[in-house]
This record gives sequence, C-alpha cells and structure tokens, in this order.
Amino acid sequence: MNSGRFKNALVVKPGSIGDTVAAFPVFYSLKENSYNVYFIGSEKMIGYLERIKFIEKGIGFGDSRLLEFFTYQRKFTVPEMPDFDIVISYIEPDTIFGQNILNTYKDNAVFHPVPEEPASHITEFLLEPLHKSGIKVMFDIERKVNKHGNDILFIHPGSGSKKKNLPPEGFLEIFTELNQTCECRIIIGECEKSDMDYWVKNAGAENIIEPETIDELAKKLENGSWFIGNDSGVSHLAAFLGLDTFIIFGPTDPQIWAPKGKKVKIIQTTAECAPCNYQTRKNCQSMKCLKEINVQSIISMIKQVVKKKRR
Repeated sequence: MNSGRFKNALVVKPGSIGDTVAAFPVFYSLKENSYNVYFIGSEKMIGYLERIKFIEKGIGFGDSRLLEFFTYQRKFTVPEMPDFDIVISYIEPDTIFGQNILNTYKDNAVFHPVPEEPASHITEFLLEPLHKSGIKVMFDIERKVNKHGNDILFIHPGSGSKKKNLPPEGFLEIFTELNQTCECRIIIGECEKSDMDYWVKNAGAENIIEPETIDELAKKLENGSWFIGNDSGVSHLAAFLGLDTFIIFGPTDPQIWAPKGKKVKIIQTTAECAPCNYQTRKNCQSMKCLKEINVQSIISMIKQVVKKKRR
C-alpha cells in the first residue's frame, strides 16, 4: 500500500457477479493508490468485497435509501458514506442519478458507461477512467489464497444466460468421468435451481453445494483445486481465487469477456458463427456453437492438469 493521505473514492458499477469481478482491478488499483474505496452496485458482492478489504463499505442499487437519487434532483450524499475525492461511474450521466452525481462532484466525477460489446477486454475498458485520472493501475491481481490442499473439481453448469451454457448432459459427462479421478462438486446457484432435480438424480445430493452468499461460495472455492464452467461470474471468481479454471465459450468473445490469469484455460467453440453479438445471440435458436464443443477433449485437458498437480 502506498503511503500518504488517504482519499475517498466511490465506484458506481451496476451488474451481476461477473460484472463486479471484472472490476476488481479497479478497486485494487484505487486501494494501492491510497484511496478508501466505497461501492454502489451488486448487493450480493458487498459482503465479500468488504471481507477481502477491496472496499470500506457498499450499498446495493436496490437499497431504498438510494431511491430519491433516481427520482429527484438533489445533492448526492450516500448514506453512511463520506464525501468523495473522485467518483467513477459506469452508468450514463444523462439520467437523474447520473446528474445528481455530476452536479455534486462536477470535475471529480468520471463517467464511463459500459456498452453491450466493449471494443477492448472488459477489465481494460473498466480501468480506462483510472488511466485518464492519472491513477496507476494494476491489472493482474489473482488472489493466490488457494492452498490447493484438496483434490476437488468444482463444476458450475450455469450462468446468467442459458444462451451461454453447455447443455447439462455435457457437464454430466464431465462429472461422471472425472468423479472417478478426483472429488467433483456441482455448484447450484439461483440460475441453476430449476435444474436441481436433474443434478440430484444424476450426480447425487451429496455432490451438490448450494452457497447462500458470494462469500460462502468463495470460501468453498478456496478449498478446491480445479474449476470448470461457462462464461459466468462464478468462473471469473474461480479464476480470481487461483484455481486452475477451464471456461467454455460458445457465443461470447473470450477476447473481451474471459478472465485473465496464468491458470485460466479457454475452451472455445469451433463454430464459424461464433462469437456473435448480443442481438444475434438473443435470437439464436440452434446454439450450434455450444453443441459443437467437444466434451471428451475437455475431460482429457482437465485430466492432464490433475495428473500434473499430483506429480
């Protein structure tokens, strides 16, 4: 941590787990540049961000105490937070909420809304406001808390969009074969609850974990060694925690959305139509890109990494 007077920074970042994990280098860079960091964003992420000391305090976008800032023109004073030396906002400035930030902090507010398809890697895009403000950035911040003491492979078969998911039969094939090599655990979150019966029937309830919070999920992942999943927030978190992370990319572009890290292995479709843009993906019925993923090649790849660790 750099020495000197601490300043206060507010990061306004809507989005889900993956959107927030992609912004971890923003929080970390601000901390390393002597800022106390505060956060308005995903309520699910706040407890974890506070535990790993990336932020001092956070408040969810859905918090009723913020409602007036979306409705009325007024001074932007966030409950239980100080005034800020800099506000980095990833929302549009021409909303009432954005105007309240701009009117209160004027030259100290930096707006950098995120498009559906950024032109550069998402984390590089999110770090641009820091570059423009003269703040030194740190991109590679793998957490390195994983002791790799347990031979556990975590399998997360879902994501925030079913259009990004390998069919469950593919993940079941991975589970069935690799569970003979190491312990395998299926992660079921909110997006996967509709498939719970499928996983209980085919993998067994004893092999399923249902973390209630992101903090609980992170603690589970910290005790494993390997992870396989789709392009999702959980995959980003596993990569951040230092697991050997295998991520399946069908319609989305790993050049933009894949987490960085030496232990991240990208499994990319060979379909000529991929990657595609959001509207094309939304309207696609065939999902050819995911059906062309070779599951046996994934199993072989993971087995090689498992053997290497055990040597």
